[in-house]
Amino acid sequence: MRGRSRILLAAATTAAALAVPTLPSAAADPGTGPGDCAQVRVVTVRGTLEPQSGSLLLTPLGARIARESGRTATVGELDYPASMSPDSAVRGVAALTALLNDSPCPDQRLVLLGYSQGARVIGNTLADRAALTDQATARIDAITLFGNPLRNGAEPYNRGTADAALSGTGPLPTGALAGFADRLHDYCSAGDRVCAGGDPSAGFGNALSYGHFLYFVNGDRDRAAEFVAEQLD
Repeated sequence: MRGRSRILLAAATTAAALAVPTLPSAAADPGTGPGDCAQVRVVTVRGTLEPQSGSLLLTPLGARIARESGRTATVGELDYPASMSPDSAVRGVAALTALLNDSPCPDQRLVLLGYSQGARVIGNTLADRAALTDQATARIDAITLFGNPLRNGAEPYNRGTADAALSGTGPLPTGALAGFADRLHDYCSAGDRVCAGGDPSAGFGNALSYGHFLYFVNGDRDRAAEFVAEQLD
């Protein structure tokens, strides 16, 4: 198992690194006024220790969504630490809440993509419904999460090969994201101890499970792209 994990990690990192340079010109930040607004904004929220310059897992997916949307689109990484510090995800929630509530583009459609700690940031942001404006929540067309530590195995929007009897290391209460259930897919692979059956006391060690890297190669990103395309249409 240890050898398989090393092989998957090496393959995933190599594939992702090769994919990152394929960003379209739409990857620039959105304009500052309504006249400069793209029709779609894809916000990627990276996993722990992924670079601020772009998530190895999510940036290529965001680029594909922008390219295939048939609309003007931007792709941008949420500015937050994505570190192992205890306050990293808290700072991410504050940053994402501000981004959603204070957009200068009121008619812009939003797509949220999150991996690992980034999925935690998105989940906790959306679960605090009182902190978001009605306008902000209405503009979110699609949400896709991968390796989500907040995953609740009982939710209808779950996708992937993980056992439905297993949940993440810190699952949200059932129904916490019910208001977004029709625009959310939460992907979890069997063997990913972050989103299915991990030991909360193991902390970051759960992220070293081989299943946590399968999203690079198991087709879930393709399925997520198709889901987002359907939502935008």
